[in-house]
This record gives sequence, structure tokens and C-alpha cells, in this order.
Amino acid sequence: MKAELLGVVSALILLNGAVMAAPPDRPSRPGLGTRYEALSAVKDSTAGVVGRLVAETVRTTPGFVNAAGINDLYEVAAGRIALQRSHSPAVRTFARRMIEAHTASTAKLKQTIRNYNVNAVLPDRVDARRRGMLDDLRGARPEHFDHRYIAQQVAAHKEADILMRRYARNGKIYGMRDFAIATAKTVAMHLDMAQALDPTTRSASDR
Repeated sequence: MKAELLGVVSALILLNGAVMAAPPDRPSRPGLGTRYEALSAVKDSTAGVVGRLVAETVRTTPGFVNAAGINDLYEVAAGRIALQRSHSPAVRTFARRMIEAHTASTAKLKQTIRNYNVNAVLPDRVDARRRGMLDDLRGARPEHFDHRYIAQQVAAHKEADILMRRYARNGKIYGMRDFAIATAKTVAMHLDMAQALDPTTRSASDR
């Protein structure tokens, strides 16, 4: 894990200035748009690794609630972007399902907090990492969008899988553990769906 974390830190340092060199739709010189896409893809991949490491460190119920809530907010926002930008029927169907499922997940999480008097508050916005991922979706070139969205979805559901399974095993509140157990099953199904989509949504440059 230490070696993986070191790699993440190194990648973030390299990307810090390079990714922000130019907006994706207005490259300052020929070829920079493609370079931006490549850097953004690496940044999303790095964010996914960071997310899995972060999920491994969640120990408390408030921390679990915050992480689960942010995941739901990200999924709904990403799904709405996909509905606006994707021309793939399969991707749009998946995006609709993510919006519905994660809206329902938030409602169940709120109900669990109330039912078991959990001392935790759901977040009302995504964190900086997920905000960057959403910005990458908005800035992706049309021919790269589906690939970027599905790649993010695979990473996000791997992170959510770790989060849910860890709380299901070690969580202190019985009712919240039940929520995590049930949600873990849904997350696993969504991960399978995202991974099945991936071969059909490669970027144009990969074909």
C-alpha cells in the first residue's frame, strides 16, 4: 500500500500544473487537446486509486455516512452529465439507472440515520476529488466522453465496494451495517454493469 500511495503522490505532483495548462475545448496549440485528454485520464485513474485508499481508512460511522453520501452525490451528478453528453443508448440507460439507484440510496441512508439515531450528517456537496472528476466529464471531448464516464464509474464502484464491505464487517451500528450489506450487493451489480459496458465505449483514439 505504501508503494501504491507513493505512486499516487508522484502522479499528482506531475499533473498539478500540466492538467491545467489549457481548457479542453480551447487548446492553445495543435495537439494540446489530445494531451489534455491523456492527462485527464491519468488524473481520473489517480483519483480512483486515492479513493480506494481512502475507503480503506474509514473507521467511524460519521466517516462512513459522509463517504457514502458523497458517493451518491457524485453518481447522480455524473449520471446527469452523461444524459446530457452521451449519444450511446447503453451508456444513457446505465446513467439513468445510476441516478435512480443513488437517489434511492441517499433516501435509505437518511432513513437509517433517523431510525437508529445516528450522530452523523449527510454531506450536501461533493468533495474536491469528485468535483475534479465531474469537471473532467464536462470537459471531455465528445469522442472521449463515454470512455471517460465508464472508466470513472468502474473506479467509483470499486471504491464504494470497499467502503460498504468494510463497514458491513466492522461497523458499530447494527442498522447501518444492514444498510452497508444491502448496498454492497447493489454496488457489486453496478460494477459488473460498468465493466460490461467498457469494451463498447472505447475512445475514438483507441479503435
